[in-house]
Amino acid sequence: MNYFVAKLVFQLQPNGAQSNQFDEQLRLIEAVNEQLALEMAYQIGLMSQEDINDKNNQKILWKFIAVTEIQHIGEISNGKEIHYKIIEPDESNEYLALVHEKANHLKTRKTIYQ
Repeated sequence: MNYFVAKLVFQLQPNGAQSNQFDEQLRLIEAVNEQLALEMAYQIGLMSQEDINDKNNQKILWKFIAVTEIQHIGEISNGKEIHYKIIEPDESNEYLALVHEKANHLKTRKTIYQ
């Protein structure tokens, strides 16, 4: 079977109002071809729309906007690259400090999957 990674975009709408807050999600799709994977990703987006209540009990709509990217990744195997992003920060030292901070946080975090 073939696997694809699809990017789905949702808009968060507090109390049904327009906002400038968006959620981009990468979803793993198993399909025989790219066209079917795109259709499946779109259906997942529609089915994932929901109203939730935030910590202040205000209703927030997660509105599905679109599937903006789809990438064939073939068969799944341990350690396979599924995404990359080249970063060009203004300050390399600040970026490296942030990377090390995040890595150390992961090392000290208690695992929830055992």
